[in-house]
Amino acid sequence: MTQLLAGSAAFVLVAVLWLLGRRPSKTLLRSTDAGSVAAINRAQLGLVQSDDSALPESSLDATAEISEAAPAPLFSRPVGTAARLALTKELCRAMDQGGPDERLLAVERAGLWGHRSVLSVLRRGLRDSDRRVVLAAAAGLERQRGATRPSPSQQARPPRNVARMR
Repeated sequence: MTQLLAGSAAFVLVAVLWLLGRRPSKTLLRSTDAGSVAAINRAQLGLVQSDDSALPESSLDATAEISEAAPAPLFSRPVGTAARLALTKELCRAMDQGGPDERLLAVERAGLWGHRSVLSVLRRGLRDSDRRVVLAAAAGLERQRGATRPSPSQQARPPRNVARMR
């Protein structure tokens, strides 16, 4: 008898809630329109850009003096295996542990060098979060595009069906 009483009470409760329309009022996604999110993002970008333009001119002069005082170091290609390995390790370390400026410098140096051993640094630069690093990596990889060239010391083998005449 108690089972019948509990079952009927549950049925009455469900029926009353259904009749009163007590369904969850909030839906998870009301609309897939992203216009409001885009408007918020544009407003926030406008605030950030206006904050950058509101810097005092003395700080702008200080950054100009720093860039004039420290010219970019010239890149010289490494000579020898030890120097090549050291430069490769240095570029990888800059990509792993450096900030955006260090990563940009590492990608630019790898692009200027253009050796096969730094292609991984350039590929990692393509996936970087800083836009300048991505553009520098793309420019560095552009030089590497095209057919691979055999080394000058390697001679092409004749076809297998050709008799060797020596």
